[in-house]
Amino acid sequence: MELLDEFAYRFYQELDYVLECANGVRIAEDMKVLPMVVIPKNFPEYTSRRVHVAEWIDGEKLSQSTADDVGALVNLGVITYLTQ
Repeated sequence: MELLDEFAYRFYQELDYVLECANGVRIAEDMKVLPMVVIPKNFPEYTSRRVHVAEWIDGEKLSQSTADDVGALVNLGVITYLTQ
């Protein structure tokens, strides 16, 4: 029963977009030391429990990158992951 309660609590916490927006603001602050990493700007003033408003960023999948870029992007991904 405790496991189910914990799962339900975490599940609903993941659906709380106010919390998600706050996490986005925090991760943007943490990642600003990595100039090649772009975190979408979050807009807490427009975000509610059911609506999360953030900047749209056009990008490309790693699989669409050129072979020359993949090595650098993978290294950046590892650094980004460890920074989190």
